[in-house]
Amino acid sequence: MATQSKAQFLTDAYTLLRRRYKPKGEQDSARLSVLKAVVYGICHEDTTRENANQALSRFKDGYFDWNEVRVSDIDEIRESLAGIPDPEERAKRIRKFLRQLFNRTYGFNLDALAKKPLKEALKVLQTYEAFSSDYVTATVIQQALGGHAIPVDHETHRALERLGITEATIPELRAVLERAVPKNRGAEFLDLIEDLANDTCVEGEPDCARCELRKMCPYAIARKEHEAAARSAGKVRPSKEREKEIESPRPAPAQDGPSTTASPKKSTPARVAKEPPPAKPSPRSKQNPK
Repeated sequence: MATQSKAQFLTDAYTLLRRRYKPKGEQDSARLSVLKAVVYGICHEDTTRENANQALSRFKDGYFDWNEVRVSDIDEIRESLAGIPDPEERAKRIRKFLRQLFNRTYGFNLDALAKKPLKEALKVLQTYEAFSSDYVTATVIQQALGGHAIPVDHETHRALERLGITEATIPELRAVLERAVPKNRGAEFLDLIEDLANDTCVEGEPDCARCELRKMCPYAIARKEHEAAARSAGKVRPSKEREKEIESPRPAPAQDGPSTTASPKKSTPARVAKEPPPAKPSPRSKQNPK
């Protein structure tokens, strides 16, 4: 599939998904701080944006500042990640990032990087361990640095792969998406693919019958054709055993009652007609002889 055709395909998918999930007005264009974008990316990967937003709200309401998070126990940080998969592992990543940041800058402010060219800002940020995740990197570019990036995690990758949009690596896949989807639609496109991945295009067996993209999705089309072929094969299936039965019919089963099959009759000799006895003379003829 050429790049242009991918662009048209994704535009059509965007239109259909927008009709299905109906985004509410224009999204908030306010950027996150670089630090919040890092934490948001760690929280958002492989879960919903609602879960990630709730986690950010808990950090804001439950801690005095980010330094308090830095010195907290992992079990305490986990409480702010309720409802998110692998909360302990994410809590460790968040605390490690905050400790690395404090050790290097003696503070918790990276917003000066937002004023630098994107490549320079990324060169600094990629020295932090949190940026070993391409998802976190793309999230910070999109949410804090003003660049064009579409983060791809396991959930969105699964949906895109079923749609036939796939590449050898996640960065290569992102590059395809970022060329095909304009910057002003990037964040909304990501939200719509996320909605698709968590609504119908789920892990395991997707609910293709309810999917808005079922008529254009290669996976859904192939699945429908396969099911139709299986149903057709089940109806017309002339197995070898059945063919033999047709060619050589089985003998009729034995019956419990008397057989209705006609048996040959024994020939009986023809009856010989007997002659009637001679008539007796009447008494009158004996008494009056003439």
